[in-house]
Amino acid sequence: MTQAQIDRELSIIKNWYKHNWSLCIFCNHLVNGGDLAHLIRRSGSRELQTLKLNTGLAHRECHELFDNNMTQAQYLPRMTEVLYIIWSLDKEYFNQIADNFPELAPAIEQFPSLSTPELSHHGELLSLQYLNQ
Repeated sequence: MTQAQIDRELSIIKNWYKHNWSLCIFCNHLVNGGDLAHLIRRSGSRELQTLKLNTGLAHRECHELFDNNMTQAQYLPRMTEVLYIIWSLDKEYFNQIADNFPELAPAIEQFPSLSTPELSHHGELLSLQYLNQ
């Protein structure tokens, strides 16, 4: 896929989220405009960069916190769900970032025991906050 094709596909995905699931992937609040965030960085996987499940709308502040300060991002309300999606998509990438989320370690340890249906976008994943108790 050329970069132009990738950009077109990402534009379609962003538009889909704006019309169908306009909540921030990180904090779950309404996003007006915002960024299309990638859970697994675009540089981390060319194959996953146009997968809807690997993307979501995000407030610029939430997106920057996730990209640049994961230790603080662990306190964002949907971080358990975000990490579960990353874990389900690419365990190798997940293992590279998991140490940045020490407060969520008890929840992360339970990921292998979860059974979830196949997801097409992050909004289909109900809250996993019960894992943090």
